[in-house]
Parts: sequence; structure tokens; C-alpha cells
Amino acid sequence: MKILLFLVIFPLLELYLLIQVGSEIGALTTVLYTIFTAIIGVVLIRKQGLATMMQAQTALANQQAPQEAVINGVLIFVGGVLLFVPGLISDALGFFLLIPPLRQLLVKQSLKGMVLRTHYRNRQGETIIEGEWSEKPPVQPDVLPPGNKSPD
Repeated sequence: MKILLFLVIFPLLELYLLIQVGSEIGALTTVLYTIFTAIIGVVLIRKQGLATMMQAQTALANQQAPQEAVINGVLIFVGGVLLFVPGLISDALGFFLLIPPLRQLLVKQSLKGMVLRTHYRNRQGETIIEGEWSEKPPVQPDVLPPGNKSPD
């Protein structure tokens, strides 16, 4: 119920704020601002998203857990989507998520309580035996158990 209420009130609040700002600075300026923030959102997602993907690949290559890079990537994606959605509140939240120092603060806070456990296949001192197997159909025994007569 709370989510439904949020999904109804948030767009109405965004619309109200856009109308108020549009009446102060003009409708054309407000529409251009909305288009401009959507373009900025897409550009920032591409630029920072690629950098985050490289961080994750570097962490994996160094046999480290990429949790920080993954959370960073999720925050960049959410920030870009919020910039793409028309509205001043969503734009402010989107810009907040796309500023690297503020995003790092959120990443550190989200990782604070997590236990980082990593499992790598090739740990030192571990024996790995690889092979192939196939299932064969069961074979009928040649010898009958004692007490059974042959079918002849």
C-alpha cells in the first residue's frame, strides 16, 4: 500500500513542481531543462558505467571480490534512470547518485555490514580433479540369486 501511495504521490509532486518552475522561468525553458537532464543522464551512465565495468574486471583479474564495483554500477544506473525521468526531484536525486564522492559514501555505507566472503576455484593448496562421466544403462546379472529357477 505504501508503494502504491508513493507511486501516485511522487509523480503528482514532480508535476506540481514542474508547473511551478515553468510558471517562473517559462514553459520552453522548463522543457529544454528536462531534455537536457535526460541527455546528461545518458552520457553520464555511459561514461561512468564503462569505468565501473573496468573496475569490476580489474577486481576479478586480481582475484578480489567485485562487490564495490557492482554496487557502484547499480547506483550509477539508478542515478541515470532518475535523470532520464522528467522532474526536478528525480533529477536532484539522480545527480546526487552520479557524483562520485557522494556515491562512494553510499557504497561504503552499504558494504559496512556485509561479510565479504570470496570463493575462488583455484585456491592454493586445493586439489582439483577434473574428469568426464557418463551414465550407462543397468546390466542384467548373468547369475541368478540362490533359490530362483532359471526361466528355461
